[in-house]
Amino acid sequence: MRARRRGAVLWLILPLLSLLTVLAMGSARSVAVEQRATRNLAEERALRLAALQALRAAERRTLDLNLRFEDALTSEAGIPWQGDARGLGWFMPDCLSAVAGVGYGLCATEPDVWRRSVQINGARWPLLHPCGPSRGLEATPGRPPASCLPARPRAGQRWSSPRYVLELLNPAFRIAGVDGRLYRVSVRVWGESERDMLTVQSWFWAGAGAQAGRGGRLNWRLPEEAQ
Repeated sequence: MRARRRGAVLWLILPLLSLLTVLAMGSARSVAVEQRATRNLAEERALRLAALQALRAAERRTLDLNLRFEDALTSEAGIPWQGDARGLGWFMPDCLSAVAGVGYGLCATEPDVWRRSVQINGARWPLLHPCGPSRGLEATPGRPPASCLPARPRAGQRWSSPRYVLELLNPAFRIAGVDGRLYRVSVRVWGESERDMLTVQSWFWAGAGAQAGRGGRLNWRLPEEAQ
C-alpha cells in the first residue's frame, strides 16, 4: 500500500519537476537575452558618443585647414579649389589632393561621397577606411607607418582610430553678412570589429579673409539613419 502511495506521489512530482526545469531554463534564456540587449545598447551609445567627439575634433581640424587655405590663396594668388580637366586643386574627385603637403581626404563634392570606394595601388578601399584616402584624427600606437590595416585589437579596444573626409560645398558661402566657406565633414568611428562602425556628418561654416579662424557647425546627422 505504501509502495503504491510512493509511486503515486512520484508520478505527481515528476511533472512538477519537469515544469520547474522548463521555467528555470526559460528564465535563464530571458535573462541572457536581456543582458545581451543591454550590452548592445551600451555599446551603441558609446559608439555614438565616440562619433560625436570625433566629429568635434574633425571640425577643429577643418578650421586649421581653412586657415591654411586662406594663407595659400593670399600667397600663391589663388590655388583652384576643385581640380578638373583644366588643372589640379585642393579638393579632387578622388579625394587625393594634388597640392604638395596636403594629403588625402579633401573631396570634390558629389552625392553620398562618403559611401564611395577608391582604387589605390591596385586595390579598392572604402573612402572612410584606414586604407582609403581619408584623414586620420590620431596616430595608432605600435602600427608600422607603411601599414594601413589595423592590428587585431584586444578586448575593449577599437578596431581603428577615427577617419574623416572633408568636402567643400561652397567656397563663397555667406552667413550673417560674413564671407566664408561651407564644408561637409564626414567622420567614421569603429567598435571592436571592422563591421561595428558608425558614420556621422556635419555642415560646417568657416570664415574667409580676416575671419578665417572663425567657424561653427550648422547642422549634423547620422547618414545611415537618414536613408
